[in-house]
Amino acid sequence: MNYNHSRISEELIQLVNRSVRAWFGFLVGASAFIGSLCAAGMLPVQTAWMLLGIALSAAALLAVLAFCRRQAQILTKKQQISAMTLEAKKAIDTFRQEFPDTFAIDCQIRMRYLTQNGIDADAALKRLGGDVDAYNRIVLSFLDESDELEDELFDLMQPETLFQYGYMAHTLRLRADELGIINLTDTAFFHEIEAYAGNMPIVRDNWKKLSFELDEAYGVLFEYIKSLGLENSASGKEEGQMTCKRWGERLQEAFNALETYDTIKAKRILSELTKYQIDADITKTLQGIIANIDEIMAN
Repeated sequence: MNYNHSRISEELIQLVNRSVRAWFGFLVGASAFIGSLCAAGMLPVQTAWMLLGIALSAAALLAVLAFCRRQAQILTKKQQISAMTLEAKKAIDTFRQEFPDTFAIDCQIRMRYLTQNGIDADAALKRLGGDVDAYNRIVLSFLDESDELEDELFDLMQPETLFQYGYMAHTLRLRADELGIINLTDTAFFHEIEAYAGNMPIVRDNWKKLSFELDEAYGVLFEYIKSLGLENSASGKEEGQMTCKRWGERLQEAFNALETYDTIKAKRILSELTKYQIDADITKTLQGIIANIDEIMAN
């Protein structure tokens, strides 16, 4: 990859080289002239000490030359990475505008199953600004924690821990409401109020209803997640399906890494993203970016 700014950097390197060589030649010539005068007896022998100073100056110039060349090479690589990042962003943005997030659309279609089973997914999704990924994450969190939450509620259903039971019922109510589980939200609220009021018999008599609705909600939500192929995520076995939004977030991480010149992290993320065939042109572009990173860092 050749860029105009790369050639400018190369010209700066050459300018530094010429300047240092000119000074180095001057110092060598001065040293030879002084040395010949001393040898001819035209200058006192003590003047020879000047040669040491000149030699040290020459060594310092060589060190400066090496440092400047190294810094110029680093600057050139940074400029190449910056230009590559800018071009890659433009190309990726163009491709991403041409296709929708099919996974999000698929989720919205499958949410009809939730609506048919008493879960107001539309209202929940509206509160989340239409963020399907966020809703799915909340569902997965609910599935992971519901068994433990039910066990904890049962253990707290004692006269001496009824206040804590009310607090846990309140937590369950908020999570159920967040997911749009209407019946469970109402039942959890009833248990919360009665527990805070100290009505232990009423709480105990209505426990089966709460437990049944919690288990029922778990079953419906698990079937929804299973239909999306995310059931392993509900058991913590894997991170979850790569959506277009999550893919875009990972791509932005890679670009952020390139902007800070962390080519190792950027290459790792980009290599990961090429495994997901979201679009053939985008995959080809990502592979080109990885190849360019290798080329830049090899020079």
